[in-house]
Amino acid sequence: MTIPSSSVPAARLWLFNALKTALTPDPGTVSGQGSYGDANASLLVCLDAPGTYQPEDIVAVGKIDRRINVSSMVGSGGAGWLIEHFSIEITIECARATDDSQSAFERTCTLIDAITAVVRTDPTLGGNVLWSQPARSDLETVWADDHSHWVATGTLTVECNQRI
Repeated sequence: MTIPSSSVPAARLWLFNALKTALTPDPGTVSGQGSYGDANASLLVCLDAPGTYQPEDIVAVGKIDRRINVSSMVGSGGAGWLIEHFSIEITIECARATDDSQSAFERTCTLIDAITAVVRTDPTLGGNVLWSQPARSDLETVWADDHSHWVATGTLTVECNQRI
């Protein structure tokens, strides 16, 4: 009897690679929202927390919350017996050296929307899950302690399900 392993590692890695491909640096303007962007801002997409390279825009695919339930009785406890429900948390942080918090806020919103589009384009996360969906997001903009810039931090949670 073969016992399937969790789909979490493959789903998380697929999402990271898809975001690295899909997300682009700030073009300098936000369509329909005015000119709040920063064309000089760099973007980093990483797994977990970034290392020493900390550009203005950071997207980190990180925390997993996994729950396992019985899916259907197959007699043996083998393939298809369990279903795993898990969430992948993606943290977005954008810093802008300006007196206007709107630029950091809008850039974070744009990245949240772009990540949502990646999940909606392939809700199976490359065939690694039965389905996934963007489930919730939050966003907060704060003035840096040294008063040099605004920092907007957001999270997007992607919920996933897979039979194992």
